[in-house]
Amino acid sequence: MPYNTPSPSYNPMGSPTQTFMLLAFISLFSSLSNSLPLSTRGRWIVDSITGRRVKLVCVNWPSHTQSMLIEGLANRPLKDLADELVSLKFNCVRLTYATHMFTRYANRTVEENFDLLDLRASKAGLASHNPFVLNMTIFEAYETVVDVLGTSGLMVIADNHISQPRWCCSLNDGNGFFGDRYFDPQEWLEGLRLVARRFTNKSNVVAMSLRNELRGAKSSSKDWNKYMTQGATTIHDINPNLLVIVSGLNFDNDLRCQRHNPLPLNNLHNKLVFEVHLYSFSGATKTKFITNPLNKICSTIINGFVERAEFVMQGAEAVPLFVSEFGFDQRGTNVADDRFLSCFVAHLAKTDLDWALWAWQGSYYYRQGQAQSDEVFGILNYNWSGVRNPRFSTTFQLLQTMLRDPNSNAPNSYVMYHPQSGQCVRVKEMMSKEIYLNDCSNASHWSHRGDGTPIELEATGLCLKADGDGLRPLLSRDCSSNESSWTTISNSKLHLATLTRQGNGLCLEKENSNSTRIVMGRCVCVGDDSNCLDDTRSQWFELVATNTL
Repeated sequence: MPYNTPSPSYNPMGSPTQTFMLLAFISLFSSLSNSLPLSTRGRWIVDSITGRRVKLVCVNWPSHTQSMLIEGLANRPLKDLADELVSLKFNCVRLTYATHMFTRYANRTVEENFDLLDLRASKAGLASHNPFVLNMTIFEAYETVVDVLGTSGLMVIADNHISQPRWCCSLNDGNGFFGDRYFDPQEWLEGLRLVARRFTNKSNVVAMSLRNELRGAKSSSKDWNKYMTQGATTIHDINPNLLVIVSGLNFDNDLRCQRHNPLPLNNLHNKLVFEVHLYSFSGATKTKFITNPLNKICSTIINGFVERAEFVMQGAEAVPLFVSEFGFDQRGTNVADDRFLSCFVAHLAKTDLDWALWAWQGSYYYRQGQAQSDEVFGILNYNWSGVRNPRFSTTFQLLQTMLRDPNSNAPNSYVMYHPQSGQCVRVKEMMSKEIYLNDCSNASHWSHRGDGTPIELEATGLCLKADGDGLRPLLSRDCSSNESSWTTISNSKLHLATLTRQGNGLCLEKENSNSTRIVMGRCVCVGDDSNCLDDTRSQWFELVATNTL
């Protein structure tokens, strides 16, 4: 099917939304907190002007489905939604699009498209909350969204999610790999050109990702190398300020194609970033987090993630790794998702990776044949009126913090992170020396030289010491006894254990779900017993290195 290139003479300032767009454009540059554009330095993303690290803390906000409009505009004003993202401590949006939105349907209006889908209720919602979008073309609406996000100080990653506007992704949807029924490489390149040109002067568009979740029987590292190289150079030649984000194979779970067939891009003048995805269901059904010992499956998942993706951050040719999708059932009722999340956020904190959560939207205009369908992975609830999970901010507070600053000369210390609760260990007061879980912004700082050594409260000479099963650990000047010697044990390496005077192994643990107290308990499922299926997360603690807190 031939595709229609929008007229190059189009001028958004001349549209009926002139005043709105002009105000957005004027205020854009003063509201962004980083002096854009961005570049890379080794494994870090940095401000191109100052060289300071910029940590991407992003949310996925789809615009690639049949509606071809960013979700949620039938529920609330766009600016309100953008401002709420900022209030929740996000700094960027991975804004998805489908290639055909711009190569075939760019001049169709939003109203025409909603009429074709018979989305009368959603159309009425648009008229109420965001009436300016109805008469806009698909491309104009996408551009307006970018501008409004900019006025709220949000960076944008324009993500080529799929070719056809539809839900993504499956092995047989014809959109998986170059040469599939709906995935014409030349049309894909034309789509990249259109987006790169359109946003050349939009400083809050800091990156373009080449393609989401490559997959299917045609996948090969040779063709991946060929087309990713073409796509990256196409974008870079048009707009050399943009970061270019490259995905791997197998639903973006695997970047080993870069190891086997490296891209000949020479780091793209410090603009190359790789992306990766991970979910509870990646690789196998999510029941694996229930039917296997939790420490063992967590170790398997993280070791596989490191092997398949994190190698790109290492060595002389290191580049940043962006976890552009991970997510979980925000209702808090899915045991497998909750266990996956605790496992993965411990690793995200430890490595201080850049990331984008799936997803912002509480519902969809239209998804897989159903109007106004729910999104249980959404941060927002079904009607977009508030956050779905009341513990969301607590769960993500540490992950949203830049924990390592490559420009800082400050020494590293550790915060003791409890991934299940999202909280960190704090000494309540020096008189009582009681430790408990609290907001990570108020975490106590510790030093630890490795397994078999004490965990010392920084600058005090006091060390953490076990005092018996069921009892609170102490802060003591005894830093040399067995009870003050700590080792990470179990396959997950998330249990902090020591020996009592009687020679019994005890682990730190959160006392119970309603308490912030930390006690010592017998270590649970830390051996090789394949029948030990207890939930061990109350005993999971990660020593997270930081030079910024």
